[in-house]
Amino acid sequence: MYSDLERKIFRIYFNTSIHGKSPTLKELMRWTGKSEAAVRETVKILLEKGFLVKDKDNNLIANRIKVK
Repeated sequence: MYSDLERKIFRIYFNTSIHGKSPTLKELMRWTGKSEAAVRETVKILLEKGFLVKDKDNNLIANRIKVK
C-alpha cells in the first residue's frame, strides 16, 4: 500500500508532466504542506519503486506505465 504523501506527490508529477514540466522542491513542499526532508524521502521512495523516472534531460517525470 502507498502512503497518502506518495500518492499525492505522484499525482503532482503526473499532472505537471502532462504540461512538460517538473515541479520544484519548493512547489512540492507548498502543495503538500510537508517538510523538505519528508518530500525528499518520498521522492526517493517513488524513484526506487519505479513510479518516477528520469527523462533525457535528467528531470523527474511520472512513469505512466506503472499507473493502474
